[in-house]
Amino acid sequence: MKNVPDKGAAFYQAIIGNRTTANVLICCFAMSPDKWQEGFETDRDLITMFNGDTTLSFKCADMDSFTDQIDWADIIIFRGGSSQELIARLNNIQDWREHISHKTVVGASAGVYMLSSYYVVTDSMPRLTEGLGLLPIVVAAHYRSTFIHDGDINKSRIFWDEVDELMESQSEGRDIIKLREGEFLLYSE
Repeated sequence: MKNVPDKGAAFYQAIIGNRTTANVLICCFAMSPDKWQEGFETDRDLITMFNGDTTLSFKCADMDSFTDQIDWADIIIFRGGSSQELIARLNNIQDWREHISHKTVVGASAGVYMLSSYYVVTDSMPRLTEGLGLLPIVVAAHYRSTFIHDGDINKSRIFWDEVDELMESQSEGRDIIKLREGEFLLYSE
């Protein structure tokens, strides 16, 4: 979000919405554990900066008390990193899904992939893999980005054209979500 014109202000304000107070749980399970504190502090500082009139309390998610932390939270943010790591760690926490009802749940990159039914794996060949299915969506984050092809626009265009076809053919009636760098979507069931 730091590379978008507003430095992520719209995103970080949308997370809080119209609340005057909020308990925010920041989950960095998609990152290496030695990076959790840094990821937590980055999001905490940005959310605070862009929501100056809101009284905010924050916690950094931990595996041992995650369900209790969800119960405390109004907002749960799943940060980016490795989708596989995030899903594997969450699969090791019993009954956490039952605790997120009536919460604002935010997914960034790997976080939105985890929430989805299916997501695009951005390696050499486009393919879909399963998320945890909390939202009935097929999603591509970093849509049309050239980073996986080292800035080669032609290779990137071919890749993303294949992604478009793949998502259309595999959606099975689910919403298709394509998020370019810096874009976000408020999704409500």
